[in-house]
Amino acid sequence: MILETITLTNFGVYAGSQEVILAPPDAAKPIILFGAMNGAGKTTLLDAVQLALYGAKARCSGRRGRQGYHDYLKSMISRGKDPADGAAVELGFSRNVDGVAHHYHLVRSWRDTVKGVGESVAVTCDGEADPTLSDHWEEYIEGYIPAGIAHLFFFDAEQITDLADGERASEILGTAIHTLLGLDLVDRLETDLTALERRKRAEATHGQENQKVRHAEEELVRLLHLHEIANQQLGTLGNELGQLQKELDKCEDKFRREGGDLFLRRSELESEKARFEAEIHREESELREMAAGLAPLLLIPNLLEETEKQACREVKVHRSLVLASALTERDAELLQTLGQTKLPAKHLAQIERLLQEDRETRKEILSEPCFLEADDHLASTLHHLRSSVLPELKKRITAKIEIVNSIKERLTRVETALVRVPTEDAIAGLLEKMNDQRKTCQDKQAQLSAHADKLRVIGQQAAEADRIYKRELGSEVDVRIGQDNSARVLQHSARVRQTLSQFRETIIHRHAQHLEVLVLECFRHLLRKGNLITGLKIDPNTFGLELTGNDGKPLAFDQLSAGERQLLATSLLWGLARASGRPLPTIIDTPLGRLDSSHRRHLLDRYFPVASHQVILLSTDEEIDQASLARLQPYIGRSYQLRFDDESQSTKITPGYFWDNEATT
Repeated sequence: MILETITLTNFGVYAGSQEVILAPPDAAKPIILFGAMNGAGKTTLLDAVQLALYGAKARCSGRRGRQGYHDYLKSMISRGKDPADGAAVELGFSRNVDGVAHHYHLVRSWRDTVKGVGESVAVTCDGEADPTLSDHWEEYIEGYIPAGIAHLFFFDAEQITDLADGERASEILGTAIHTLLGLDLVDRLETDLTALERRKRAEATHGQENQKVRHAEEELVRLLHLHEIANQQLGTLGNELGQLQKELDKCEDKFRREGGDLFLRRSELESEKARFEAEIHREESELREMAAGLAPLLLIPNLLEETEKQACREVKVHRSLVLASALTERDAELLQTLGQTKLPAKHLAQIERLLQEDRETRKEILSEPCFLEADDHLASTLHHLRSSVLPELKKRITAKIEIVNSIKERLTRVETALVRVPTEDAIAGLLEKMNDQRKTCQDKQAQLSAHADKLRVIGQQAAEADRIYKRELGSEVDVRIGQDNSARVLQHSARVRQTLSQFRETIIHRHAQHLEVLVLECFRHLLRKGNLITGLKIDPNTFGLELTGNDGKPLAFDQLSAGERQLLATSLLWGLARASGRPLPTIIDTPLGRLDSSHRRHLLDRYFPVASHQVILLSTDEEIDQASLARLQPYIGRSYQLRFDDESQSTKITPGYFWDNEATT
């Protein structure tokens, strides 16, 4: 199935008539991206698709609340429009039937008249009106996409949040599996058979026994009625809590935008500022201590090098002076000794000349100027200072400066945050409102929990009443019935119920195993952290999820991070959708919810491009921002923006996302 077009006429915030092309231009670009600020009509667009397909069975947003269906339709006629003109949602789609593609155009319209809201459904197939399909549209769509599994393909972040809760996951998982397998038909058949058995047994009772049975049956009927009422009230409380939670989320978002988070962290920020200032003072004190020592010598490396060379030269001069004095004494003694010999005078003169020339040669070194007049150890001391001490000191100073700069950067960020902290007067009203809404949510949650306990008690009482009722019917009735037709009915009914029970257990167990493989495969694909969860089991009786960690031991839901739980919830929906075997589009409202940046990338790279052959995303600019848009761009076939006009109080659909005024093709 491919959703090709949707046309909204005076529907909610969409005044007038607006048509949008939803079909991807090619298979390589399956994503159709809608961008909108909060309140501009993202969820309304999702409601429109579901309303067109399912009518009164559609799981619309919290706006419907406890409204009746016709009251809801009336409320969805655009403000300022004549209710008598009404509203309409048109959906064009195609699907293959026996290998042949057929194009359908579905129009669901309604208007308010003196007799109340009147609704009509008209369907065309391949351009020709189809009265049969129009009259029996509910049966047709229920056979193709049962309303019970629509939430596997059309969902928002709230559903992900519910699934990320282990207890809610088992409830949603059980409902989805029952619907996928058509087990609701089995349940209805079992209920009908049980009612038939009760009727047959009641017909066979008489007198006092019949009166006991009647009283037991009346008590059972009364408790079942109370259970049904309590269940409805529980659903109403759940809807009210959901609405309150949405209002709280909006208030918290506004609180954050106004700087509320910074206001709550003001003391923490001030402590961080004081700590950073103390660290900077300590580090700068150590730098000053270094500056008071040898550090200034780092400023004159060339002068130190020249001083070392001069010291070496002066050492040589001193040594030459000592040597010259020794040579003079030696030469005088040598000549005196040679003069006492019979050595010819010319030879003696020649030796004297050679010795004189040697002394004259050494006088070149003695001519070097000496102005340091230091001892012989100065040169080696300077060499050690330049080659070892000063380089090590420079490293320490550089490292210390980097530490100071790093702390100053963090101090600047803290000071910037402190500047942005609103005053208590500016934030007090919003903080009080948010706390009041939190208190209201907590009170409503307490009511919901108390009502759930009440429902459980009534359920237990009803089960006990059913047991008493069956006991009162007694085995005497079976004997009295004998071999007549009622006995055969009871006998065969019990066998059929037993068979149905075995059938249910077998088919659930078989498909649960298949679903376990699909969900684990989807989760590993999304997370690419194969060693986090090595096993996943679905209890076929309670539909609870049992996770196995990389150590082979059970892994509780709450041991996963919030992002990992949401990815696991997404994997559940993805696995269930794959298990349905239906090639259907996927529509996701608020696609990235409250995921952190790393887990958002997992969905952007590994889920949205392959979730289905057609993926419609309804996002804000904060969810799919410019960086996220760049990651999705290769897979985006079309993009639109929902622009809300304050003057007309309506939304217009224009091509292009927030940072792109042209539609992607």
